[in-house]
Amino acid sequence: MTEPVTWKAMSPAEVCDLMDFWAAADWPLSEAEVQRLAVERFGWSIEVEDGVSYLMNTVSGFTIPDVSTIGSKGPLSYISLRASDVIRQITPESTEFLGDNFAPMVREGQQRWGKPTMRKPDGAESASWNLPTGARIILNCNPKSLSAMFQTPQGVEIDRKLGD
Repeated sequence: MTEPVTWKAMSPAEVCDLMDFWAAADWPLSEAEVQRLAVERFGWSIEVEDGVSYLMNTVSGFTIPDVSTIGSKGPLSYISLRASDVIRQITPESTEFLGDNFAPMVREGQQRWGKPTMRKPDGAESASWNLPTGARIILNCNPKSLSAMFQTPQGVEIDRKLGD
């Protein structure tokens, strides 16, 4: 008999608390400032590879712990992180697991930030909120994982200028 496969996901409150923390930050911030705040506030770590610093969410114990922090040479545009393990093989159970964790995340977000804009592109599903500060929060349910993105006011403005 094979062992049942189990995956981990952040609680809805944990995901939304992370997004609220970044929403309350004093933007604009540089990548180094964001990394320092994440280490101080969440206990995440910074790993350096080939002279480049990468932010890692080592606290949640996910299969892939990296946190993307993207920006041009100036202020950061967005912070994207996994809210669950990355699933290697898509199964009915994995799809159910992701859906069962995504729905309460969206409900928690709706209680905090109001009604989301829902999209279903290419087998994925996303909920997004435009905040009064000009920032945007996006929760994603992809076929292999859950993720959350905080788009800074500067990142939203760049997208707006690009027509997204």
